[in-house]
Amino acid sequence: MLKTDPDPQWTELPGGPTAYTDEGEGPAVVCVHGYPGGPRDFRYLAPRIQGCRVLRLSLPGQGLTPLATEPGAAVEPRARFIQDFLKAMDLSEVILVGHSMGGGLVSAAVNERVRAVALLASLGLRAHKGFRGIPGWLPTLASSPLWHLVRPVAKRGFARAGFPSYYDDDTLRHTLRCAGGLDFDVVAAAHRALRVPTLVAWAEDDPLIEPAIPLELIDVVPEGPRLRFESGGHNVQKDHAEEIGRAIASL
Repeated sequence: MLKTDPDPQWTELPGGPTAYTDEGEGPAVVCVHGYPGGPRDFRYLAPRIQGCRVLRLSLPGQGLTPLATEPGAAVEPRARFIQDFLKAMDLSEVILVGHSMGGGLVSAAVNERVRAVALLASLGLRAHKGFRGIPGWLPTLASSPLWHLVRPVAKRGFARAGFPSYYDDDTLRHTLRCAGGLDFDVVAAAHRALRVPTLVAWAEDDPLIEPAIPLELIDVVPEGPRLRFESGGHNVQKDHAEEIGRAIASL
C-alpha cells in the first residue's frame, strides 16, 4: 500500500519550534493528528490527496514538537497553536483535516484562513465510549510523581484501545493530561459554529467512537461529504485512504 513519510521540517511559532511535514503542490491541506499520534498517522492518506500541498502538523508533546511550545492541555490553547501554524506558514484557503481528538481541535481552530474541514473518526458533541473508559483519577495521577505506580494501568489501557506500543511515557502522560482537560461543551460549540463545508468520515466498527457520535455530528455541521464505512476501526484514514483522499481534494 502506497505511503509517504517525509522528513520533518521546522518553523518557529510564538511558543517555540514546531515540526511538520510538507509534500505535494496546490491548495493547502493541513492534517492534525489525534492523541497519542503524529504526522505518520497520515502516511497512507497524504499521497492520495491529489493536486494539493499536504502539511502534517506535529502537535506539542507528541514526539516531535516539544511540549514547551504549547504545554496547554485544554482545547483552546491547542486550537490557537494550529492557528499560529497557519499564520506562520502564511497559509490561506486551507482545508483542515483532523483525526480523532484532532477533529475537535480543527473545528475549534477554524478562522478566516480555513475554507473547509474534514473530520475523521472525530470527537463529537459528547463523550464517546473510549473517553468514558478512562478512569477519572488517571489523568490527575499522570501529572503527579505517582506516575510510576499507574504507568502499567495506563499502558495496558492504551494497548487495549489499539494504540501501538512505541509511544514513550512523556507522550502518554501528555495524552492523559489532554484527556483530563477535554471539555466536550467546548468541542460541541466549535462543531456547531462551523460555517464551512465539512466532511465527516467514520467506521461502524470503531472500537473507541461508537456510530451514534458521528451520526449526531452530521446533524449539526455544514454540508459536505459523508463517508460511512462498515470497517476500518479508528484509523479510517489508513484503511479508506483512497476514498477519503478523493473527498478531501474535492472540498
